[in-house]
Amino acid sequence: MLLLLLLAGFVNAAPLDQPAPDVVAEARRIVHEMIVDPRGPYSRIRWFCTDGTTQPPVPYACRDHGGGRQHAEYSAKRQRLAELGWSVGTIYASLSVEELLNSADREQRLRQLALEQYLLDIDNGWVLQSALGYRGRVQIEDEESSGRALLLRLLTDPVWVENNFLLARESARVIPHGEETDLARAVRRDAIELAQLDPDGERWRAEIHSKPSAGTAARLRTWLRGRQRPGVAELGNRLADQLDLLYGPTGRRERIDTALNALRSPAVGANWRQAVQDATALPGAERIAAMCSALADARGTVLAAMPAKGRLALIDAMQGLETEVQLTYRDLVGRAVLTRGQTLAVSRALVDCAYGSGLLSPTELGPLAQRLELHRQESVSLADYEKAIAHLKRAPAWAVATIRYTFAEALTRYTALDQRAARFSDDLIRSSPMWVLGDTLKTLTKDADRLSGSLIELNGQQVAAAVALNSGVARGNLRIFETIEEVEGASIDASDVVVLPETIAELSPVAGILTLGEGNALSHVQLLARNFGIPNVAVDQSVVDLIRELENMPVILVADSEGNVILRAYDEAVAAMFASTTDRDVSEPPRIEVPMPNLGAKRILPLTDVGRDLSGRVIGPKAANLGELNRLFPGRVAPAVAIPFGVYDMHLQEAGLMQRIREAFAAEAAGELSKSAFDETLAIVRRQIAALQLSPATRAEVAAEMQAAFGDPGTYGVFVRSDTNVEDLPQFTGAGLNETVPNVVGLNQQLAAVPRVWSSVFSPRALAWRSSVLSNPERVYASVLLMKSVPATKSGVLVTANLFERGVPALTASVAWGVGGAVAGEPAASLVIYPDGHEVFSEAKSPYQRRIAETGGVTWVPAAAGPVLGAEEVEALRELAAEVNEKYAAVYDENGKQRPWDIEFGFVEGELTLFQIRPLVERTTQNASAVIRRLTPRIAASADRNQIVMLDISPGT
Repeated sequence: MLLLLLLAGFVNAAPLDQPAPDVVAEARRIVHEMIVDPRGPYSRIRWFCTDGTTQPPVPYACRDHGGGRQHAEYSAKRQRLAELGWSVGTIYASLSVEELLNSADREQRLRQLALEQYLLDIDNGWVLQSALGYRGRVQIEDEESSGRALLLRLLTDPVWVENNFLLARESARVIPHGEETDLARAVRRDAIELAQLDPDGERWRAEIHSKPSAGTAARLRTWLRGRQRPGVAELGNRLADQLDLLYGPTGRRERIDTALNALRSPAVGANWRQAVQDATALPGAERIAAMCSALADARGTVLAAMPAKGRLALIDAMQGLETEVQLTYRDLVGRAVLTRGQTLAVSRALVDCAYGSGLLSPTELGPLAQRLELHRQESVSLADYEKAIAHLKRAPAWAVATIRYTFAEALTRYTALDQRAARFSDDLIRSSPMWVLGDTLKTLTKDADRLSGSLIELNGQQVAAAVALNSGVARGNLRIFETIEEVEGASIDASDVVVLPETIAELSPVAGILTLGEGNALSHVQLLARNFGIPNVAVDQSVVDLIRELENMPVILVADSEGNVILRAYDEAVAAMFASTTDRDVSEPPRIEVPMPNLGAKRILPLTDVGRDLSGRVIGPKAANLGELNRLFPGRVAPAVAIPFGVYDMHLQEAGLMQRIREAFAAEAAGELSKSAFDETLAIVRRQIAALQLSPATRAEVAAEMQAAFGDPGTYGVFVRSDTNVEDLPQFTGAGLNETVPNVVGLNQQLAAVPRVWSSVFSPRALAWRSSVLSNPERVYASVLLMKSVPATKSGVLVTANLFERGVPALTASVAWGVGGAVAGEPAASLVIYPDGHEVFSEAKSPYQRRIAETGGVTWVPAAAGPVLGAEEVEALRELAAEVNEKYAAVYDENGKQRPWDIEFGFVEGELTLFQIRPLVERTTQNASAVIRRLTPRIAASADRNQIVMLDISPGT
């Protein structure tokens, strides 16, 4: 496949790379010092005057300097931490819009605020833990006034708000900006009096004057127990009651009303205000539907028509409305039993709420809402019911992807600093109507599973938040990784069943995969899973919490093509079931023998001399298939030159390396060489291959063919692509196992990259994957495809089959902005292209894209979320698939079934360019359905396809 852009020197550091270990270590040390320091991230209290001067903390210090504000000054430790990339202890009175918006690409400083607040909330103040009683560090009046000014500046641009709605929503949530009220003033006065009555009460005065919250009252009441000073308990309980009014249901409703009062004009605001007031008067499910509709309208139409002040009031009202939806739902299910149709109707409404909360996009909302409209029918087929629920199951993963897109840089940095930050996405969802949608989804899933006889069972409990991406059977120890950093630093065994925080570009061989979020259906890892028959299941954080007690224990994971999933402890009963059967349902597939290529062919081949008949014999299938593409689709294929296997063999033979490779494999097979010694031997060989220089004759021949195909040296870049003789065997594909060096500029650099690509044949990851399926992995030979760089603005993979709904005629495409993102594991868009339309199953939500750099390599630039392909580009892919099926001879699997085609493509300013075509290899030797039925005999052999009635009570309720 195209592009594993990981070779040093050719890819600039990615914006989402983890900070260096020494940077993280220094940052953690500073954070610890702040936590125990009574002043936290601050040094002293100062006056900051309007004329730019700083004055001592004495009364009226700024009177002759145009006025000013008094607050803490950042310490040298905090300034150093900010230099390292973590700006903590934020004082909004000293924070400017310029600092928020001009902080590198994508306003990274602004995106950090939500993560900082999250750690403050979950860790008793985090870096402020010892400084919560530091009197005068901030003044809530100044914080709210400054915060409001910041938000109004942010919300001035309607285009920015539309493109960054979730960021705008969360910024309004964490940046203080409340209006002064009599109750707020009374609370602060009583907090001062409490601190005067009891010196230990200073902590409450400091909190209430800096960052009070809904939890302050409960913690205050706990503190009051046992306080002996006269009057403290009476005053403290009165203060707690006032805090309940301020932040409880009464205060919450008052704030909604306050926000609504600010929406009396223009007319669109007044109409929305009336719609909300009408909605709050409705009962139960009707109230939820009306409030969610109002939330969707607010984001979709009302927000753009309001001035900045109105937008802020609207966002405040929307957040209050979200809470009302959740409270109404809890009340509804607590006193009523819902029918199947009512549960679907509430789910349909909550989808609007999820959109209004910023967690779903318009592209995701439309098709999902349409599928859920079946609740209006008296009865529907079970098949349609299951399809609607299957689509609804994708919504939580979409929401997580939106959060990761919005807060990508901050999540990367703060999770490296403190792994608890990895739970930020889950916490954000829990505080939104999306969490309530999880309840209805669970009910509907149980109902559909009962009707169809299917099952998703993890650790003994039926769950809704799991989607089988690939079928297979896995037995091994369960390993749970919270962060990519943990994955990269771990020693993973081929028998492990791993839980990954997201789809990653490189993964060592494993037995089974569970991924947070759906990831990319056509990434290298997913294609390897299909090829090796590895069960791959998309889950959410609640599933990870459910199976955590099985961590580091033997488990069995089974997923079948019907969507059934089981993960449970591999106990004596399960072991006995496997021991009692010897049929092919649970047996290991036979190993594949690698055929010997023709090493006598050494001529450098232009693309015009290349065809499929040379695949695996003289050159690898990338080049062979590209030559065929070039013949059948002239003018639409990137120019290329192929270096045969024989050139690779000749250079390794002359260096004595081929003999060393054979001896190492033979010694390991005979037990004469330990695994560690074998690995070290091949590591040395790999380094020696990379250091080879092409012979003068080869250099001259390659240079001549490149000039004929590409033009004068230095005027173009090339992708130096690996192309082995085991890329596309009938039962094995080596997708992504070898390195590709991207966009190499300059003849000497291009020629030097060839041996480096050869050496990747012996990378530990490639060896591990191949040795698990090949009987003679020592017979792997490398050819190289030199492909002229194409500055694709969009790139992806097209499969001529429907990988989401088997049996429904369609194509599957995965596409991302820029060069190569769709195959490297990034959140690409997944589309199903039907004969008469298309549906987006997931959006491209990678915050950055790769672009060709003129000086060589690739560079990173921000990428937009939302649809990638336009209607004309979708039609171009539909036409391409039809042409391929017409012009290419079909390829069949071992069961006589025609394999779909896997086609890599790119668009350059709307023009389609083709990079590769190959048959899609899927392993089907393990019958996962049979294993599931052995584990759970009660699963029905086939589903009842009869009509189901919407008025029936859903058993899940």
